[in-house]
Amino acid sequence: MLCPDVMRVSFVSLLTLSALSATAHAQDYSMTQMFEGDDGRSGFVLGATLVGGDLVCSTRSGDDCGDRSVKPGAGLSVHAGQMIIPRLALLGELWGMAHTEHALTASQILATANVRGWVAPRLWLQGGLGVARSQISYKTGELMATEQSDLVPAFAAAAGVEVLHERRFAVDIEARGGSGFYTGDARVWNAGVGVGATWF
Repeated sequence: MLCPDVMRVSFVSLLTLSALSATAHAQDYSMTQMFEGDDGRSGFVLGATLVGGDLVCSTRSGDDCGDRSVKPGAGLSVHAGQMIIPRLALLGELWGMAHTEHALTASQILATANVRGWVAPRLWLQGGLGVARSQISYKTGELMATEQSDLVPAFAAAAGVEVLHERRFAVDIEARGGSGFYTGDARVWNAGVGVGATWF
């Protein structure tokens, strides 16, 4: 199974919210509006998202890595880029999540180049490719030791609903997931739901 349960729950919750939002903001949305509409999105894009969710470990076959493969985590995503047309943006994003338990901290950071498109006036989908690195830090005696992976290819995907939209500013609720393609059998996933803000 490619996606862990927590990602499925997050995306189903967001899609339900998206459907309700799309109904509430029903508009005539044609291809002409896609390219010529003006929602205030133009020029440079800058934003950040606070994310709560899980770090998930699974094997290539989709099995859990052990008894406790899902660890609650929190993280931050920051993105910057450029609007290409009013409802299409190219973004660079840096997203990290971490879990701390006793003297051990596990984390994963993804750096990706993304395309974000507004498929409805307040609903956007995003996907991208890049690199990832996972890391474990733990205390040995009075010293801290760190083990980290090599940089590996990675992908990330997200979907968001803008719950507040001003001409040059938006606040959204989003679901996101991403993983690196590590050489071993185990794969680490970032998965979560967040609240983000973007300036256009």
